[in-house]
Amino acid sequence: MSFLQAGNANTSGISSSSDTPNMSLDSIQSPANTSGERLMFGNEKKPAAADPAKRKRYIIIAAIVVVIVAIAAGLGGYFGSKKSSNSSSNNSQSSSNDPSAVAKPTLKNALIGYFGQNAVANGIGIVTGLNGRNTSVDNYQRTLAYYCSTGYYNTINIAFLNLFGGGDNHFTITLSSFSAPHYGGNYIYKGFGGETNQPWIVNQYIQMGQDILACQKAGVKVVLSLGGDKVSAYQFASGDGVAYANLFYNVFLEGTAGPVRPFGTGVILDGIELDIEKNDNSVVGTPEMVNFITTLRKLSPKTIIAVVPQCYLGLIGKDENVGTVIEKTSGLISYLIVQYYNNPQCSYPFGFNFDKWKSLYSGSIVVGLAGDWTSAISGGFLEAGPLQAVYDMISSDPQFGGFSVYDVSSSNPPALAYTATNYVSPPQSAYSKTLRTVLDGSRVGSGFPPQGPQQSNINLANRCGGTWVYANSICSLRTCDPALTVTGCAPNEQCFSFLSKTCV
Repeated sequence: MSFLQAGNANTSGISSSSDTPNMSLDSIQSPANTSGERLMFGNEKKPAAADPAKRKRYIIIAAIVVVIVAIAAGLGGYFGSKKSSNSSSNNSQSSSNDPSAVAKPTLKNALIGYFGQNAVANGIGIVTGLNGRNTSVDNYQRTLAYYCSTGYYNTINIAFLNLFGGGDNHFTITLSSFSAPHYGGNYIYKGFGGETNQPWIVNQYIQMGQDILACQKAGVKVVLSLGGDKVSAYQFASGDGVAYANLFYNVFLEGTAGPVRPFGTGVILDGIELDIEKNDNSVVGTPEMVNFITTLRKLSPKTIIAVVPQCYLGLIGKDENVGTVIEKTSGLISYLIVQYYNNPQCSYPFGFNFDKWKSLYSGSIVVGLAGDWTSAISGGFLEAGPLQAVYDMISSDPQFGGFSVYDVSSSNPPALAYTATNYVSPPQSAYSKTLRTVLDGSRVGSGFPPQGPQQSNINLANRCGGTWVYANSICSLRTCDPALTVTGCAPNEQCFSFLSKTCV
């Protein structure tokens, strides 16, 4: 906190800008002595016939010197405090306006939860796969305030604003229709004019805004996630980067010139996240995303700007959708959330590539995890043992920022924790609590062996199943080849690859 921020009024009229000259004792000049007489100090003997008027003048001169010295000392303390305060503030979030600046870690042992898609009701059965499970409404997603009150999360990401782009400033926030018991409806802004949503939808989002304020009061940051999948109709067309940065700044952040405020007047989110999982026209989309981040950072220097790549690096050595964006804006990004589920080729225990991501980005890296096996249909969910092993591998790394979990509805009660063996009668989930426990330094499992080498296809088995975890646990399931168009699996099944040492 700077001198003025501490509550001391600046009554001197002295500017606090960097153009103010530095003052030191060496630069303080005594008033000219025009009398021709020498000033007396210390134990020097004073002439017997000293003029009283001169003595008075000397006292005044000395007083002036003391005042100037005091002012100089105060200014030195003020500017020193100002510099220290700004340095501390800049370390809390990436607030540089230089895209090429070296990113620095800003997070440690954070837990970030995704809210809004009600993943607990995704319909995936451990055995039967897609559309193989019905979830009771009693187990559906609770309110945002409910999850903030658990004390587990540092940040909650609202998922997703998944429709935008194309040059007309429209957007849609799509909360899962399964969430209707608590929040319902999609919030649509048509790109022009003011509020056009039905009153009941407006009221639902205003209520959510009150929950956002409650979360922030409890110390939980709230971030809006853009994109979120490979199929929704979003894009960054020509001009969209600057346009949407300005729009979202005024609609969701500190700006006050927005045509609408979906969560209510006075509700200011803590940041924006780019979870862009498709970039069909990268010649246009990539520079527009760069423009979006650059413009938003200039508008809001301290807001959170996060980017979510997939862990898979492929032949090009970076994420195919946002890899170049990260390269060009690394100094402006607050942190990355690298998705390590449904990406078996780069997940623990054979291919976990945290070190490779460190070579691509020097700031905080959050390890993105699934909330349960049904959210990681293709693998990557870390039960307690593997979770402990991964944490042990990277916990001391200064770039390890923590974990994220998709999502909060599937990783907290009343959700059920399905596995390949307990799917008939599963217990309630406590996975977010487990994540918080391990991040706080307590052990949650014995830990598995350290990361193994990446495996070639010759070491992999391929088998049909409703989910990866079930296919990997039952040797008698039908074998298949995921490279074939027709795998021979049942309609709700997929052909999964996994390392097999027990099945031949």
